[in-house]
Amino acid sequence: MELMQQRIRLFSDDLKVEAGFTVETTIVVGPADAIPPDGFQDYRVVLHGLPERWYSLSATSLRVPAGEVREVLLVIHPPHEDRAAPLGMYEFEVELVPEPEGERSRAGGRVRVLAPGAIALQSRLLQYLPNVLRGDPFLARFLLIFQSITDPIEHSISATHHYLDPRLTPSEFLDWLASWLDLTLDPGLDERAKRELITRAVELYRWKGTRRALREELQIRTGGRPLVVENFDGLRIGQDAALGLNTHLGARREQCITVTLAQLGGRSIDPQQANALVEELKPAHVGSVVRIVSAPSSLRGDGHG
Repeated sequence: MELMQQRIRLFSDDLKVEAGFTVETTIVVGPADAIPPDGFQDYRVVLHGLPERWYSLSATSLRVPAGEVREVLLVIHPPHEDRAAPLGMYEFEVELVPEPEGERSRAGGRVRVLAPGAIALQSRLLQYLPNVLRGDPFLARFLLIFQSITDPIEHSISATHHYLDPRLTPSEFLDWLASWLDLTLDPGLDERAKRELITRAVELYRWKGTRRALREELQIRTGGRPLVVENFDGLRIGQDAALGLNTHLGARREQCITVTLAQLGGRSIDPQQANALVEELKPAHVGSVVRIVSAPSSLRGDGHG
């Protein structure tokens, strides 16, 4: 149990928020107690106990390198009025699900949802009244009626910046946000890949046309391990030579790149889509050869190699 608690925790697990406002806490993930040979562990982050419309997670999927930690922002934003979920105390649980399937970890917390103005028992609209009226306790409570009308409008306006953050924006806004960066998102991409592509779009644009950009974007989009060799088809000693993946004799190919995609974690890569993706990402004057292979057991982390 101690290892499970070390794998996930909440920076603050006792929260309080007025309906129509937000409260935040950080989910700390890692370090993982067991890391596959490829040097990282994939997780899914799942929250139980709160209505889905009440919270946002900056990421629902994580890749944690060996010995490191990652943080996920949890924003709880109960609506101003929700007949299906009344005010009160809610206990919730954050679950960390390893991929491929493994031992799960959990961290619990609670949030008390209060009526607008309940914390101070007075409306903030008092500040707009003359000084002589600001000390009236009746007006302090009476103005809460009008505050209940204006707060949802102001909350929507004040939360606008969340729609521009790829880590927090609702999933239905990801394609819209990607269009701002002239980025095309394949409908088959999972949510984690979409968020990572948007977050790193400017960085990848800086390296556009290089082996580095090709390798990193292919990994995000396909989930495989891309090995890119320039001007040669086959084994070439260097950082993109891997035993069992592209270790075969070949011949020199000028103005050509050879891309080997290793399928990891049981994920399948469509050859036609992979060819189209490489064609889109590579420099226009360069030819390409694309191969898709199954990763050896030493890279899959299945314990048989």
